[in-house]
Amino acid sequence: MRTTRAFDVANRLARATGGRARISVRPGKGFLVEAALSPELSDEAQLAVLDVLHDADRFGHHYTPTAQHVWAEIDQEPQTP
Repeated sequence: MRTTRAFDVANRLARATGGRARISVRPGKGFLVEAALSPELSDEAQLAVLDVLHDADRFGHHYTPTAQHVWAEIDQEPQTP
């Protein structure tokens, strides 16, 4: 179930980053999970973040001079007739 997968990714990202992960519903598309990254993130934590992102359908990283965060998309399951 994709909802469970989205919550699993969010939980694992929160643990890896030591912060919170936000889940947004993308109507008709699935879920977006985002988490802020601390500049002091250890090498071990960075590898844990990459491991979590690997389980997403798509993922990325945003960097600005004041903050950076990662995102993961979980696609919605196709509806069966």
